[in-house]
Parts: sequence; structure tokens; C-alpha cells
Amino acid sequence: MKSSACGDVSMSGDDDIELEKSNILLIGPTGSGKTLLAKTLARFADVPFVIADATAITQAGYSGEDVESIICNLLAAAKFNVEATERGIVYIDEVDKLIKKVECNEDRRDVSGEGVQHALLKIFEGTVINVPRKRNQDSISDGYVEVNTKNILFICGGSFSGLEKIVSESTCAIEDTETVIWGLDFQHLIESDDLIAYGLIPEFIGRLPITVGLNDLSEAQLVQVLMEPKNAIGKQYKKLFKMNDVKLHFTENALRLIAKKAASRETGARELRSIMEDILTEAMFEIPDAREGKEKIIAVLVDEESVGSVHSRGCGAKIFRDDGALELYVYQNNIRLPGLIPGNPKRTRIVSFCLLVALSATKLWVYHTFHCFSSIYEWVVSILCKANIFTQ
Repeated sequence: MKSSACGDVSMSGDDDIELEKSNILLIGPTGSGKTLLAKTLARFADVPFVIADATAITQAGYSGEDVESIICNLLAAAKFNVEATERGIVYIDEVDKLIKKVECNEDRRDVSGEGVQHALLKIFEGTVINVPRKRNQDSISDGYVEVNTKNILFICGGSFSGLEKIVSESTCAIEDTETVIWGLDFQHLIESDDLIAYGLIPEFIGRLPITVGLNDLSEAQLVQVLMEPKNAIGKQYKKLFKMNDVKLHFTENALRLIAKKAASRETGARELRSIMEDILTEAMFEIPDAREGKEKIIAVLVDEESVGSVHSRGCGAKIFRDDGALELYVYQNNIRLPGLIPGNPKRTRIVSFCLLVALSATKLWVYHTFHCFSSIYEWVVSILCKANIFTQ
């Protein structure tokens, strides 16, 4: 009875409660997926999304983009729907570059660093901004609309290089700063004082209540990035080659080596495309000129030799122009390819012999028992022979 009464009281007061947003600060090395996380969140929530570069923003009145331009771009992304704009998501990249410049003293204003932090405070907290309407063909704005930023979610991201040293000095919890990695353990060590020591102002940090640390992607995760997502890099190249009637294959060892190579360069998932371009450039150059005749390219294979070692370039993707050439290469080098089973000549001969004996016995039995089915038997034999040739 008592719990029921308490429940009624709490429910009756819910209508008077206003829910407020919690802006987010993403801290992690380059290529760890900060921007992708923000994009995915916006796509999942089905809201307008825009990316702003903190290094291009300056205080109002100075050369460069001001903070109001961020909301203007979000309005354009929402197709000038004010209601949709007011529930959108803004991702501000490179916020670690907004720290106060060392060369800026008290007599010189820091219009691209600390000044931008101050300019962002109002839109983070929630304010009404006059944004130009859609421009006409003469680039003349058709008046202004008011956009309230109270419910716009702001996600800030940065690599914050050197922050681990500040954290280790303040907490004395890490003896060797060179072994610090980004992740949950490091995230739990980050305090507001560390970010202030790094160069962010307290008011700016206070408006980003959620701090999330991201790991460097492991080799296994980089392999997943290559092949598993809907728009994975590997799938994109497969589709590109398929448009020219060419099958592109990757060996498992090649994928792992590509991931290892990307991890060694410390630029995260962004390095994957650079490595793939280096491997496939020659093949992509030759395919358009080899669509017909004997020079037609049928398949392209990326194996370990194509990738090379971690610190050296490989020979590039292998090109196959003849039917069965890929299958022969796969068998000779004992390579496993998904969807392509290499044939074993010895096993094939044994299977062929057994199949021949079975067909002969079936032929005698059919001829002596069902004379009218001889034509059907010949049709079945031809199908089996074609299947046997295909498996070879």
C-alpha cells in the first residue's frame, strides 16, 4: 500500500521534470573510430548530423568560421527544417587543438584557441541563434530563423596527445608513461583537473559531462573493419572489381598482414585504405583495358606476397587472365580462399575412377531393367561429367 502511494506520487510529478542532454567528450588516438561513432549514433537515431573542424573556428569578428556557422550547417543538413535541427547531433573534431596557445600572453587574444572555447559555451548550454534561411540563386539569404540549441547534442573529439603524461603525474598511478594505452583503464584515471592542465578551460569541461576513452584498434579489430561492416573497405573494392566482371579475392593471411601493417603505422583504420590502394592500384589500372579477348582479366588475388612485410611494400595484387589459372595457383600454393575449394589431383583421380565404376554399373542395370530410360540416363551422365569437370 505504501509503495503504491509512493509510485503514484512519483508518476504525478514526472510531467514537471525537464530532461536535459549530456554532451560527450571522446578521447582517443587517430583512427580509433571517434567520428564513426558519432555518425552511427546520428544514423541510428535518424537525426540531422554535421561535422565541424575546431581548427577552422574563430571568435566572432575574426577571419574564419564562427560558432554560429555550425548551427547554420546543421540547418542545411536538416533541409532547413527547424524542428529537426533542434534535435540534431553536432560532432566537433580536433577540440584538443583549442587549448590556449603558449605564445598568446595576456596582451594578445587567443581567437582560435581559448577564445573559441568561450564562444562554444553558449551553444553547448543552450541558446537561441538567428540562422540565415535557405539562400536563393543569387546567394541572398531569405531572412533569418531562430534555432534553439538546448536539445542539440554536441559530441567533441580529439586525440589529446600527451594527456597521459599529465594523468600519470597527477595520479602517480602509472610509472611508465610510454606503456599507457587508451581504454577503460585510462579513462577511469582522467579527471577534470587533467583536462584543465592540458589547456581546456573549466567552463568548457563542465559542459561536457560524459568523457569516453577509446582504444587503439587491435589487429583483429582492423581485420573486422576490413571485411565485416556493411560498407567495409574490402567489400567496396570487391564491388568495384565486380562492376568490371572481375572477382577479387583476399587470403586470410593477407588480411591479417594488412591489419598488422596498418597497426604499425599508428594511424588506425584510416591507414587500411591507403594500404589497399597501394596493393590494388596496378590491377585497377589494367582492368579497363583488358575486358575482351585473351588479355581479359578474370580474377585478382591478394595474398601475403601482394602485401609484403610490415616495413616493406609487396608485389601488388596478382592478376589472372585464363580460366582455371586462379584455382591452379591456389592449389599449388596450398591457399585457402572462402568460396573457392582447391582441387586435389590425386583425390580427383580416385573420385573419377569410383564415379566411372558407379556409372558403368548403373548403365548395365538401367539397360537391362528399364530400356525406355536410356535417354534419361545419358542426360544424367552428361550432367555428372560436367560437374566433375567443374570440380577439377
